[in-house]
Amino acid sequence: MENTKEETNNVTDQQNQEEQYVSVQDYDGEGYTLRGGQEEAVDIAKQQKGEIVKAVEKFFLENYKTEVKVNHFIGAKDAVSVTVESKNEPFFYTFAIVPVDFNSKTVATDQIFTLEGEVEQGIKSGLYVMYNKEEFSNLDHYIQSLKKKYPIVGKNKEALQNTNIVHGYATPHYFISVAGDTFKKLFDEYIENPKMNIDDLQEFFTKNPVNPEYINISMDFFMKEKDVKPDQEIFDTITHDIEKMQDLPKGSYSIYLNDNKIDQMRGSGRKNTTLSKKTPDQIIKN
Repeated sequence: MENTKEETNNVTDQQNQEEQYVSVQDYDGEGYTLRGGQEEAVDIAKQQKGEIVKAVEKFFLENYKTEVKVNHFIGAKDAVSVTVESKNEPFFYTFAIVPVDFNSKTVATDQIFTLEGEVEQGIKSGLYVMYNKEEFSNLDHYIQSLKKKYPIVGKNKEALQNTNIVHGYATPHYFISVAGDTFKKLFDEYIENPKMNIDDLQEFFTKNPVNPEYINISMDFFMKEKDVKPDQEIFDTITHDIEKMQDLPKGSYSIYLNDNKIDQMRGSGRKNTTLSKKTPDQIIKN
């Protein structure tokens, strides 16, 4: 009987694990959860959606000089995580946290906060893309040519909007994170002048050159077909192309090729079968 019970539990665990994964083409961010997240917080927040949206928009405008669009509510511990994206350049995704009182079933829109450095990271990466608009356009065109030639896809845009796994500039195929004193200085200048344009950025980066190792560009692809493993030949082609191309943004490139499934609770496709080229073996473009 003990063996039968153990076998039943193993089958149940396997079924639950399989249900946790969905095809990346079908994933829109629904099912994404945070550790300790409480769904009741989302239910309460939805009842006061208008008030939250208005307060979050005001919070970003006052604290970060940035207009944002609210996308989604995610249950957090004693709070709701509100995902947003900027309306204008610099473009980025991030989130704010709104405390929830479960006893009174109210939200504390006067106590909105963000995690240290998260919004700053988004703004800095978005400014870097503005500065390298032509180079990132080259990267985007290369990715589109890859998708025409090989059976690979990226995430849906909704998956970026409805989860907070990505903080910063992101597309369905890559996201960017930056670090270092130069970018800290850049953020400070943006707060002083939120209308920074390409001329301002060119002047800034001419005076403040950046080390490519402080700019992480993480490329994430999925196999288009279900039930197939990541293709080594496709992966090798991508890594070879990125290594050889001369007209890409300066940065440190990590590359991942996943199978077709994505963990809908974590918003990630990374598994034991994922093919990757990453730290300390990432590709440095100077």
